Amino acid sequence: MGAVVRPGIGKGTVAGAVLLLVLGLLAYGAWPPSVPAARLGLSAAGAAAEPVYLVHGVQWTGGTDCARGWGTAGAELRRHGFRGPVITWGYYKADRNCTRRYDGSRNTTVKELGRRLAWDIHLNHSRRNRPVSVLGHSMGGLVLAAALAGVRKYGGRSTAWPPYLLVRNAVTLGTPFRGVTCGFAYVQCADLRAGSRFLRWLAAFPHPQGRSGTDWTLLASEDDERVAPASGLAATARHKVRYLAGQRLGHSALHLRGGNGRYRLRYSDDAGRAYRATAGGAAPLRLAAAALYSTAR
Repeated sequence: MGAVVRPGIGKGTVAGAVLLLVLGLLAYGAWPPSVPAARLGLSAAGAAAEPVYLVHGVQWTGGTDCARGWGTAGAELRRHGFRGPVITWGYYKADRNCTRRYDGSRNTTVKELGRRLAWDIHLNHSRRNRPVSVLGHSMGGLVLAAALAGVRKYGGRSTAWPPYLLVRNAVTLGTPFRGVTCGFAYVQCADLRAGSRFLRWLAAFPHPQGRSGTDWTLLASEDDERVAPASGLAATARHKVRYLAGQRLGHSALHLRGGNGRYRLRYSDDAGRAYRATAGGAAPLRLAAAALYSTAR
């Protein structure tokens, strides 16, 4: 078993209450039974104006279309009240239709991608005292964790890394915190293997937080054919959601499934110590929108 990355638990008291509230309402009366939908506050002006980053997963073909890959996620965010910038951040030279892009390759280390993402967030937002939230799919979640961990270790001590980041919420979809089986010769494949040097480096930072705290939410699916829930939920995070099997939520579906469907899932708001179950939970992107919104209120 590989090293476990432990993104830290943020201050998140409000975040926990809001995510539980969202999950309860989406359970169609299961819990809590009498809270009006207006209490969700999904149109609050402050949260709506804050930027959201979307970071895609590894692409063994060498690139992806950010607009196509994140189109459903962007629409879901808009549907739930987000009016600020939705930034699709790419990291392959062959990536297309991304808001911004670093011209990396499959042989660029995940740690380096994290450093590049950290600078993008700092230069465009943090230094202007503007918090952001980030949604990462698959390896994109590790890129985000590396950004926060690297700033924690090197920020203020090395000019190679920015001095601080303001990341309010971090949400991951099928991120392999314990690694995956990978047979390619690329550097990123080596980074993703269980027990890799990169994952051991990341595990040395059990609380990768931005300045003022970062609230983490992890989503995983039993239908994921690449990243098992044991890996996708392995990191320390206040909020964890596990979709049960038989709902066609494979690895690629996690960042494409939104809307008003009802899903069987188990969820925790105490870092996985206790889970609740519902047969009327929301789609992954709808829950991601709630989590990205939570502490921005």
